[in-house]
Amino acid sequence: MSGPIQSKFELFVNDADPGVRFYQQLGFVVAHRKTDGYTTLQSGPVIVCLCPRRTLIPLRWFGPVRRPPVGTEIVLYFEELETTRKRLVDAGYNSGPIRHQPWGVRDFRILDPDRYYVRITEGRAAPNSSS
Repeated sequence: MSGPIQSKFELFVNDADPGVRFYQQLGFVVAHRKTDGYTTLQSGPVIVCLCPRRTLIPLRWFGPVRRPPVGTEIVLYFEELETTRKRLVDAGYNSGPIRHQPWGVRDFRILDPDRYYVRITEGRAAPNSSS
């Protein structure tokens, strides 16, 4: 049985530009941009798409319901946690501190410009099969 060959996160935003700048700080590059602002960003096998939606209420106002435990947690894995956090802070983003979690990983939490909850974690999403 074969499984998925790729995956992407599609995030609904009022304006893609602030999100593009944020995800570029995380090493993503714009892979494609449509005339309506729909933007595909890619970093290796990870794809994030920002889908602009015109609404009367700014979508970022829904931030509290976008966060765990009722919302979504976007988890991105990095090898250099301190460097990644410093790059975001230097660019003006408000990041939480790096913490050692009870389940054995180090991470920090941050909200993207549209208030999506992003956890930046050190290491790999799945343990190496030889471990």
